[in-house]
Amino acid sequence: MTDSLPTVVGHRGAAAVSPENTLASFARGETDGAAAIELDVHLTADGELAVIHDARVDRTAVGGRTTGAVAELTWPQLQEVELPDGQHIPSLAQALTAIGVDVHVEIKAPAAARPATELVLDAGLGDRVTMTSFDIGALREVREVAPTVAVGVISPAPTAEATDAVGQLDAVSLALQVRHLDPALVQRLQAAGVDVCGWPVLTTDDVRTALEAGVAMMTADDPGWCRDELHRLATRSA
Repeated sequence: MTDSLPTVVGHRGAAAVSPENTLASFARGETDGAAAIELDVHLTADGELAVIHDARVDRTAVGGRTTGAVAELTWPQLQEVELPDGQHIPSLAQALTAIGVDVHVEIKAPAAARPATELVLDAGLGDRVTMTSFDIGALREVREVAPTVAVGVISPAPTAEATDAVGQLDAVSLALQVRHLDPALVQRLQAAGVDVCGWPVLTTDDVRTALEAGVAMMTADDPGWCRDELHRLATRSA
């Protein structure tokens, strides 16, 4: 059973043990065995692709510039934001250069969809990057720019809109909240070549639920812990 365990995606790198969406967090996620790193992208006022989850810097900033909307700040202004452990907000280009495993680029701001996809293409990274989003319109933008780049739909629950979009966009994956995982749906989608990802995996019960649902991937804030729990549970049930 351990030969077919789900792969672990590091959520914002390794958000539980390192400042989220930073180069340090991405490195920690890789070191801890994540098969892929998930990160979030917004667009600054001057057109830079910033790797940050929220539309504002307020929650994650600990010094320097501690407030402001990403879309209203320039890249130099965004670099005034100080994050924990001496980290700063990276650009998407910096992140893609630093990360050595597959990357799931989640488009938070629809305006970032086209330039982020163009950056991935220009960098020649289309073979190891999946463009993901809750926003179906943003994924359609990705498809217009790059018909062959992998896209993934994210949805809290398997709504008709989400499952329809998977087919319409020829998506490679559908990410669903763990509590909404339906083993029958997972099996049906994966038989059709669509990987299902369970998120967020935060507890042993989450790991067990996702594992029993038969997902191909699970997104965890602490990828090292998640891998250990996966192997422990799989060994116990073998």
